[in-house]
Order: sequence, then C-alpha cells, then structure tokens
Amino acid sequence: MTMRIFHRYLVYVTKDVGRRVRYPGSVRLCNNEGRVLRLRLRYGGPFTKTGLENYVTYVALVSNDIIVSNKSIESEAFQLSPGECINFDVEYEVSGELADELDFVKLKMINDGLLSVGGFQFDVITED
Repeated sequence: MTMRIFHRYLVYVTKDVGRRVRYPGSVRLCNNEGRVLRLRLRYGGPFTKTGLENYVTYVALVSNDIIVSNKSIESEAFQLSPGECINFDVEYEVSGELADELDFVKLKMINDGLLSVGGFQFDVITED
C-alpha cells in the first residue's frame, strides 16, 4: 500500500490563553478527484519555533468520529467520495502558565491575534 500526502493544513494557535476553545468548521477537506479516496489524518507536530509551542497542551482537528490531535496522532481511515467535502473543527488549549511567563505586550499581541503561540501541522494521507 502506497501512502502520500493529499493535503497539508497549517494551524496557527493564537488568542484564548488559559482555556480550551473550538472553532467550528474552520477547516474544509474536499475530494476533487474522480474517485473515492481512502484517507487518514496525521498530526505532524509544531512547525514554528516561537519557543511557546509547549504551552499548547492540546491541538486537534475534529469532525464527528474523525479526530487527530497531539494526544492521538493518527485518525482511523475514512472515505471521501468524489465531490464530497468534510468540515473540521479546530480545537486547542493554551496553558494559563503562558500568561505568567510573558510580558504584558507579548501577551496582548497573542490575545489580539497579532502573534501566534505556535503553528502545528496536520497532513491528510491517502492510501492507494
């Protein structure tokens, strides 16, 4: 069985320090090929080097029973028919300890969405 990356999502975590949040329908995956695809989601870890990534205690893509996160790095296989799309929620939690570690200006920039805590990679893998 050959596996290849079908699509890559880069999720930036910002705002919401000290709580768990969910952004419904933030990610959309569509099958634009003319055949049924058998897919998996895989968590690839942080791709940024802000030095703050370890404060992200949870980051995930979730859609019904499909879930992939830093706690469960690969989803079960699922199928996507031609023309079919799936929406995923982005969930994450940033430790409240981050607020104690940063100065007021950096924390305000994160809370205003101007500075990210970190970026995390999620790959959609096809099974051919």
